[in-house]
Amino acid sequence: MKALLPNGRGRFFGVTFLSAIAAGALIGVPAVASAAPLDVLESAASVMPLATAGQVAVGAADAASCLAEISPHLVRLTGSDEDPVTNPVLLVHGWLSTAMPESEAGPRPVTTSTGIANSPFSRPVEWSSDGDPAVDLRSLQERLSELPDTSVFAFDYSSMAALWVGHTATAPALAGAIECLAQESGDTVDIVAHSMGGLALRYALGGSNEGVTSHVGQVITVATPNEGSEVASAVSVLGDATESLFSSASVLAQIALPAVVGICNREMESDARVGCDIPPSVRTVFAVAGDGGQALRAGSVELSSVPEWPSSVKVHAIAGDYRIHLTAGLVPPELFTALRDAARVFGLDVRPVLDEEIEAGDGIVEVSSATADADSSFIARCDVTVDLTTTEGSATFGDLTERFGGIPPLAGPCAHDRLFENDDVARDIVATLGASRG
Repeated sequence: MKALLPNGRGRFFGVTFLSAIAAGALIGVPAVASAAPLDVLESAASVMPLATAGQVAVGAADAASCLAEISPHLVRLTGSDEDPVTNPVLLVHGWLSTAMPESEAGPRPVTTSTGIANSPFSRPVEWSSDGDPAVDLRSLQERLSELPDTSVFAFDYSSMAALWVGHTATAPALAGAIECLAQESGDTVDIVAHSMGGLALRYALGGSNEGVTSHVGQVITVATPNEGSEVASAVSVLGDATESLFSSASVLAQIALPAVVGICNREMESDARVGCDIPPSVRTVFAVAGDGGQALRAGSVELSSVPEWPSSVKVHAIAGDYRIHLTAGLVPPELFTALRDAARVFGLDVRPVLDEEIEAGDGIVEVSSATADADSSFIARCDVTVDLTTTEGSATFGDLTERFGGIPPLAGPCAHDRLFENDDVARDIVATLGASRG
């Protein structure tokens, strides 16, 4: 696997954003050491029942019993338990997320205090890539349920979603879920995986689980960081840079504040649904300091060990592609236009002080990382222009916040956690699955 090297594209916007959230949670950034081996072993041991369940499903002679064996990690989203399984589609969520709807997402309701995202597959569609409101508001889950003779399931590993998928029982359990659905239906299983869920699937189809590959149909990955995340790398760099701050801080700050981060990460590594009772943005910064976040850095050792896609599996990758055009001038726009036209008479090209297009990916994962090693791809491109001249910049940002509930690339139709709310993405997934079934 190729390592993603920094190329500067989108770095300005990404680091600016990261600096903002890190400033509010600076105490968490220096504690960037990944979980100690003992912590990883204890975390893995705590989820071994999930692995056992998956292994029972793989070896079960009675096909009717395998669904019960791996419940509740395999959740049926359409029909009832008595209905036959036909043309199964399996949805796999990502990091710090869950496949469950909000009311069932964990030991406490999903609120802004827990910070874990409810099922991205069940959220209503809001926009098209151009930012216009969508006409068809049905969620991806609803649209998939309307495919002919299709049973939709979700694989939920939310209790382990703060850990690196290569260190947990997620992969063997996912392999067991795939084989169980194939066993129940007598057909191959189509899979839609979001973010780190795509990496979990690569583990599930590789190594000792290679036999599961024959049960897999079409694979669709959405925003999967195959070559890592520049955002995770930037947070780590910020963490290293701020360690010196603690060398001059009080003894209490040096001991107590990093300890808070360690306690929170241990809590999330035990069960990511708990949430540490802190705001989501701070929680995410803390989590980047943990096992899963460190492994998601571009060029990490863990990423280099992720299995390649089996040659027999066809992978269709979907990526968000924010192109943010920033402009600003020293003079009012109407005066600049006159100066530019006059300069052209002499063959001169007068440009604003700032005229730059930032390729920001989906705000978390670059397009090249999301589409790496795929057989085909769909790029959801969103073009945003921000004129920073005089007061227009603040007006533009205000408009974007009102439309998208935040500022791109971390909000709106091409943002990492909002791609399933993009009508173009939902349509592409349904069309790809339909085409793969003939």
